[in-house]
Amino acid sequence: MEIFNSKGEKIRTVKQKAPEENGISRMFWSMNEKGPARPSREKPRANAPEPRGSQVLPGTYKVRLTFGDKKDSTTIQVKSDPRFNTPELTITARYTLIKNLETLTSTAAQAMDRLRESKEIADEYEKKMKGEMRDDLKEAIEKTKVVKDSIAAIMDYIVGKEDKRQGIVSPPNPPPISYIFVPQEYIATSKDPVSATDQRVYKQAQDAMSEVVKRVNNFYERTWPDYRSVMEKVSISPFKSYDPLKLN
Repeated sequence: MEIFNSKGEKIRTVKQKAPEENGISRMFWSMNEKGPARPSREKPRANAPEPRGSQVLPGTYKVRLTFGDKKDSTTIQVKSDPRFNTPELTITARYTLIKNLETLTSTAAQAMDRLRESKEIADEYEKKMKGEMRDDLKEAIEKTKVVKDSIAAIMDYIVGKEDKRQGIVSPPNPPPISYIFVPQEYIATSKDPVSATDQRVYKQAQDAMSEVVKRVNNFYERTWPDYRSVMEKVSISPFKSYDPLKLN
């Protein structure tokens, strides 16, 4: 099921496994747009559901359903919640603020993606060098350890340290990403005009992400080029020596 706005832009895709038997089936759209990828230590799994984003603005939307080679579509009218007399300007202002927070979320996700990819490169080098008794690899091995520690420290800073304890735990120092997620819920649930508090929590999220961007860029401008120059000189042959076979 695909959702298009009045400009013809696809804003949401919902997928559902086809039923095994004929009959009446249902699909649901929660009147929200596609959301940004969330920052994560783990690589997104293949065919993961599209992330949910902000609620759509009141207006006309096209819904297109596809099953095999069959397609059909219709238009629907999304209206404001009749229980609240919220002005259109207020709805639009809060929607804009949420979209801005989603942009910050996307930036954090990109940062984690880059760090994760770099860690995979370092892991691969470490794997290849493991067990090699070569003096010329000492610097590369040490550099790899330092780079992996640096990457782990930045990841911990962005999303918080991994906590192996069971139950609900809260970090003593909230990571920058919490400065985005908490305001998102706060701003999305209010029906009042955008207030000074709303602007303040958004500014805090901006400031937190500015520090994230600064740290990540600093790593790729200073630490990573130095590591790359060292590792590009490393030569590890996939071949190994074999002793002659002997019959017992």
